[in-house]
Amino acid sequence: MPLALTRDGGQAWSPAGPLDAALAAAPDALAAAPRAGRLLALLTNGTVKTAAPGYTKWSTLATRGTLAATPAGRRCGLTRLTAAAFSPLGMPLLAGTCSHRGMAGVFALTGGTWRLAGPALPASLAGRPTRVLGLTVAGHRETALLAAGTGRDTVLLAAWSASGGRWALSPSLPLGGAPVVSVSAGRSGAIGIVLNGRAGVTLGGPSSSWQWLPFLPAGTQALALGPWARVDALAAAGTTFTDWAWAPGSAAWAKTQTLHVPVQYGSSG
Repeated sequence: MPLALTRDGGQAWSPAGPLDAALAAAPDALAAAPRAGRLLALLTNGTVKTAAPGYTKWSTLATRGTLAATPAGRRCGLTRLTAAAFSPLGMPLLAGTCSHRGMAGVFALTGGTWRLAGPALPASLAGRPTRVLGLTVAGHRETALLAAGTGRDTVLLAAWSASGGRWALSPSLPLGGAPVVSVSAGRSGAIGIVLNGRAGVTLGGPSSSWQWLPFLPAGTQALALGPWARVDALAAAGTTFTDWAWAPGSAAWAKTQTLHVPVQYGSSG
């Protein structure tokens, strides 16, 4: 898989060493260390690769199997890896699904040893299996999105790291069985979620509450979270990509940009 690198917020890009594998279909399958520039890549087969700047050589950091066999992995009952990140101090972080109830599968590599670093679930959710849907780091804060329970009993909750290894938890959000289509994160710990059926919900960060958005535009694939609680819905239909914007207090989405990308069908064969 080819990779490109930017150091100025996307103004200019340069090629990086390719990753000879496929990334996992997860929102946080690729992560960069905040200062050192190391990369973590979670692959489709559950292997986690790492590379130093230059990115010409990738080495295996862990696999689902090796992590599941550690004391931390056995305590969680790890069944799947779902996200990779670096802590604000540059420690590798991995997240996944725990089969043991009441465990949040966020793992940190410290001194060569993996330890469970995730938040403790509230007593009301302690009897439910939990999976991590997203794990991001911005500034000095780690943000995790958790799904607790199965089927129509599944609820979402966000968790934000704080000083001393403590975590702050959001209120839980019942999903009523609706699947999560995509997860987005903002710099302040904000989270945006697209659910099936054109439903969307956001969370502004710690000490905030879940907010349902107006009915999403058709074809919405993901949300982008901007300043002053602005939300953009990114929709795709064939070769047309459309950006719809919404601001608090608005009753509907406003179309801001449409981009047509020409595709020469049959050119790959």
